[in-house]
Amino acid sequence: MKIKYILFYILLFLSPATFACDACGCSNSGAYFGLMPQSNKSLIGVRYQHLNFVTHPDSHVLRTEESFNVTELYARFFPIKRVQVMAFLPYRFAQQITTSDTKKQNGISDATVLINYNVINTLMDKESSSSFNHTLLIGGGVKVPTGRFKYDENNLTDVANANFQSGTGSTDFILNAFYTVNKNQWGLAMNASRKFNTTNVEHYRFGNQLYGTIDLYHSFPIGKFTLTPNIGVYGEKSDLGTKEGKKVLETGGRLVSGTIGVTLFANRWTLGINAQKPLSQDLSAGFVQARSRGMIQVGWLF
Repeated sequence: MKIKYILFYILLFLSPATFACDACGCSNSGAYFGLMPQSNKSLIGVRYQHLNFVTHPDSHVLRTEESFNVTELYARFFPIKRVQVMAFLPYRFAQQITTSDTKKQNGISDATVLINYNVINTLMDKESSSSFNHTLLIGGGVKVPTGRFKYDENNLTDVANANFQSGTGSTDFILNAFYTVNKNQWGLAMNASRKFNTTNVEHYRFGNQLYGTIDLYHSFPIGKFTLTPNIGVYGEKSDLGTKEGKKVLETGGRLVSGTIGVTLFANRWTLGINAQKPLSQDLSAGFVQARSRGMIQVGWLF
């Protein structure tokens, strides 16, 4: 069974009590999609991700904990042979716990559409199967402001933080490239993306981002099923955000996480589980710490 994988990204997000970390979070950040099978076929699915962050972890007074649960519908299809379209619509459940109270916010987040061109795709090009296959996709897309971005800094019931909002309030643009190679049951999947953000109606602009992944995987055929564990690294770097044209110094940063997961393929169905653990980070000038996160996804190939 020949399997191709596309790696991309799922919403990772963060919201400190008084700072905004563009690098690791909110509707602005990059996404990790785990392994997605047979890149020459259409796919529709749903995934769920849980994330945790801590702001001012050493302070008994300012310490804040944020947890985010994201459920996302996603699809991949081919309107013409070499053109791949991917679409994503997330729904967020966010919670912030401080020393004095707990605040929650739920809602649809920003939708994303990506269009990639198959520069190389041996699964599409070959009439017969081969022990060696690889694919290269290059393209980009747009993130549209379908999520809410509105808060009042003087309203004590609101989280007065740009990153806690369901969306960014801006239309943003993405360039990306994906390369996957597999020989027999071994494979390597890599991607790199650059995100360019615009200023929203509240005069806030999240910093531009660079993010990418590299994953090594091995497939084990088990009867009619295929079990594919993977291990890799995810990295993300964000520039400083701006408010009214002025840089917000307590934003931006970098994050490097180790990734591990396993994906089960059964006929037209796929089930994947993935976990990430931070290996190195410097977020919001050191005021924020990202914690381990997990993801589960199910998809149907057609």
